[in-house]
Amino acid sequence: MAVAGGGLGLLGSRPALPAVGADYDVVIVGAGVAGMTAAQLLSRAGPGLKVLVLEARDRVGGRLLTLHDRNVLPSHGVEVGAQFIHGSQAPSWELIKRYDIATRPRVPDGEAKFRFLDGSRPDWDRLEALHQEAGEALASEIGPDVSYQAFVETLTADPREREMMYTEALSWSAEPDRISARAVIKDGALWNDWHDQDFQVIGGYSSLAERMAAEIEGRIQLQSQVTDIFYRRGLAGIRYKYRGITTALTCRQLIVTTPVGVLQGGGVEIQPPVPASTQRAIDSLEMGQAVVVPMIFSEPFWGADAAPGAWSDYADRISFYFPHPPQAGGNAVLGWFTGAAAQELSDLGPEAGLARVIRWLQEASGQRGLADKLAWHYFKDWVTDPYTLGSYSFTRPGGHGQRQVLAEPVADTLYFAGEATAPPPHYQTVHGAYLSGKRVAQQVAGTLKVGEVQL
Repeated sequence: MAVAGGGLGLLGSRPALPAVGADYDVVIVGAGVAGMTAAQLLSRAGPGLKVLVLEARDRVGGRLLTLHDRNVLPSHGVEVGAQFIHGSQAPSWELIKRYDIATRPRVPDGEAKFRFLDGSRPDWDRLEALHQEAGEALASEIGPDVSYQAFVETLTADPREREMMYTEALSWSAEPDRISARAVIKDGALWNDWHDQDFQVIGGYSSLAERMAAEIEGRIQLQSQVTDIFYRRGLAGIRYKYRGITTALTCRQLIVTTPVGVLQGGGVEIQPPVPASTQRAIDSLEMGQAVVVPMIFSEPFWGADAAPGAWSDYADRISFYFPHPPQAGGNAVLGWFTGAAAQELSDLGPEAGLARVIRWLQEASGQRGLADKLAWHYFKDWVTDPYTLGSYSFTRPGGHGQRQVLAEPVADTLYFAGEATAPPPHYQTVHGAYLSGKRVAQQVAGTLKVGEVQL
C-alpha cells in the first residue's frame, strides 16, 4: 500500500542515520494530560533532551474542555469534558496543589433527591442486594468472560431491575452488551473501595491543562495531525499535517497518547504493524459513547425538592443534574447522555438533538415550554469528535487485563499512554492519564539512559 511505501522512504532515505541524528529525542503525539505529563518530566530528565509534542487540535487538554462566556456563564465556566477530580487520594492532586488551583467538593445528588424520569425512586436496598448477588455469582463463575448484559440475564431480577443494574455499564459509557462483565464487576468493586468523593475545579478543568502547557512552552506544536507512524528499533518517523500542509520528522523515541477509538478507526497508520499482543490489547478496548449538553435557563423551573437532585432513566442513559451549587452555578442543568441515547443524539445532530434533550428534560421535570426559557446551551458530541471518536475507553468481553499489555513498549521505541493504559480502577479518569504519563516518561528515560525522571 502507498502508506507503507512512504514509510520506508521516510526511514530509508537516510539508511545510515544513527539514533543521535534524529530530529528529536522524543516526540509525543497528543497534548492531553498524559502527553503533557510525559513532556514535562522528560524535558527535565536529561541535559539538552529535545522533546516535541504534536497536537491535532488548536488547543491543549484533549478531553479536558471548559467553556467560558462572560455574558451568560458562571465565572468558572462550564465543563463539557472531564467533570471532576475523582477521589481525595487521586494522584492528580499533585498537579492541583503544584499549581495552587482552587477546588470544591462536589455537592452529591443524594438518594433522597434522585428520581427516575417517570417520577419513581430507586429501591436502593434491592439494587444493593442485586449487585451483591452479581459479585458472588461472578466469584464462582469460571467460564469465559461474557458481556455484562448476558451475565445480568442469569440473575434473579425482573426486567426493570435488570435495567437498573445496567447503570453499572452505562456509568462506563458502555452499552451492557458491549462491555466485559468482569470489568464492570471486578474493576467496579476496586473503584468503589478506592473512590470516596468528587471535587470540582473552580476555575475550570481546562485551567489545569493551560498551566501544564505553560511549563513546556515552545515544545508544543498545535494543529499538527499525525497520520502515519513508521518505526524500527531506536528510530521512528512521523508524517503529519501541520495546518493542512504535510510534513515529516524523525525521533529516537515516540509516545502515542491517541485515544483507542482513533487507533482503531485508522486515523493513525502504523508501519510495520504493532506486535499481535499489542494489537489484541488495542482491540480489547472500545470507546464509550457520550454526548454532553449543558444548559442555562433564564429562570429556574424546578421546585425546591429537585435541587440538588438528579433525574435519570432506569439504565442511566439519560441523566440530568445540577452541575454546580445553586449560589455558584446559576440556573444551570447538565444533560449527560451515554450509550444508545448518546448515539441517538449524535445521529440527530445538534439542532434536532437539542429538541430531543428538551423533550426528555420536560418529561423529567414535569414542566413545559422549557425551550422558551433556554438562555444558552452547548451540544458536545464526543461520539463523532474526530480526535477521540468516543468519550473514554471501556473493556470488551474477553479483554479484561489487556490494558497492562498496551502499556508495554514496542521495540523499545514506540510507547502508548493515555487513560486507556492506566490500571484499574484508574482508567477513564484524568488522574489515570496522569499516571500513564508518569509511567511512560520513566520507560523512555530508562531506554535513553538519562537517569531517573523527577516525579
